[in-house]
Amino acid sequence: MKERGPLIRWPRREQEGTSVMPTRTRFEATARTGYAILTLLLAVGMAFSVRRFSSVADAQSERLSAKEREITLVERLHWSCELIVSHGRGYLISGKRDLLTDAEDAKALFRENVRALRRRPLSPTALELLADVERSAGRFIRLQEELFAARQLSEDPTWIARRFEEELRPLREDVELSLVRLTDYKERVVENLYVDARAERAELTLRLYSLLGLLVSASLGIAWYFTRRLGGLYHQVREAREAARKAVAARDDLMGIVAHDLRNPLSAITLKAARLRRTGDSESVRQQAASIEHVAKRMEHLIRTMLDAATMEAYKFSVTPAPCAVDDLLRETLEMFGPLAESRQVRFEQSVNEPDLVICAERERVLQVLSNLLGNALKFTPRGGRVTLSVDREGTTVRFAVVDTGPGIPRENLSSIFERFWKVEAPGERGTGLGLYIAKGIVDAHGGRIWAESEVGRGARFYFTLPVAEPAAHQAPAAEEVPVLSAGIDPHRGG
Repeated sequence: MKERGPLIRWPRREQEGTSVMPTRTRFEATARTGYAILTLLLAVGMAFSVRRFSSVADAQSERLSAKEREITLVERLHWSCELIVSHGRGYLISGKRDLLTDAEDAKALFRENVRALRRRPLSPTALELLADVERSAGRFIRLQEELFAARQLSEDPTWIARRFEEELRPLREDVELSLVRLTDYKERVVENLYVDARAERAELTLRLYSLLGLLVSASLGIAWYFTRRLGGLYHQVREAREAARKAVAARDDLMGIVAHDLRNPLSAITLKAARLRRTGDSESVRQQAASIEHVAKRMEHLIRTMLDAATMEAYKFSVTPAPCAVDDLLRETLEMFGPLAESRQVRFEQSVNEPDLVICAERERVLQVLSNLLGNALKFTPRGGRVTLSVDREGTTVRFAVVDTGPGIPRENLSSIFERFWKVEAPGERGTGLGLYIAKGIVDAHGGRIWAESEVGRGARFYFTLPVAEPAAHQAPAAEEVPVLSAGIDPHRGG
């Protein structure tokens, strides 16, 4: 026997609703494409911004670092000039040879700094100022060397000191002035670089804000487009839903009318077939009458099922509870399903943990629930299997359990089995897919609860609860008015 698999029969309105799937698929594809483009634009914009900021910062840092190194060389040049002056003056006054050596070392350092500056990419103005420093320093060094030579020939430094003050000091001041001009120029260049860097950053910031504004505008445009599309789809879905609701209502009304009008002709056919079966002249006629009676009863059962489903769908289903003995229900189900179980070679067992239980329910409707559950259990239980109907009292309710040893129900289907038109076909069996739906409606109308538990390969277990009858209800007069309970099933809600 095949396992009870996920072969689901959906209502026609849901099958018709699948026609909108291509539109939904296209819309989702368009939405994903639009958001992918937006994300790509944002990523490219951010990458461009980061790279641009990085390149600008690197270029500015490199330019500033180069100018700062040039200023450092100018300061070294200034310092070497000071050493030339101080060591030279010390030698002219004291005549010490080590001071003369230090002065020569200072001149070498001065020339090295000049060469280092000339190797830099200096502007024409800077080169001219550097040449002015060289010329001033050259005049000073030449006069200083003359004084050094005179100092070596004379022991009296008085006249040499006088020449230093009269001739060498003005030259020193010229060197100092040329160095100051070079230093001032370099500082102005650095200040201009800072100004240019701030202006460049401001321009870059403006461009980035413009890019951000463009991306935000594109985002708003895409959001507006999809909002409009969603609004249009929402109206389409709402209109389709309203049309489907009206179509379902019209269909249910028509089904109720047709089913109701067919009951009387079918009842007449059943009565006449039964009479013909009893009074027929030949065995062939009686067999044909029995077949007609069976078919008519089957049609009557289907019509009753359709009417129950229609009333539940319209929230107009009601029951009339009354005290009902559980033992009578078990005896009648045994009479109904005992022969069927025997013919299928399935063991049918019953158990009750408390005798003389009485529930408050409509007897025929409870039998209808048990018939649906036991019929399904016998349908799916293989030969040699077992179906058990047990009844247990749980406080103020009585719990009925129908347990089989069939193939079981997949866990993902348990939430759907009580929905309208949900069914699984068994070999050689056909149904309407309304049995469990109607069973749930009947139990709900009594204020009870119905549910299922199952694992594939380990059978299925269906449970439902009904209220226990109050003791006073057992002695209620027959003429006393009995309350009518009603309930409906939301066909879109799972069991």
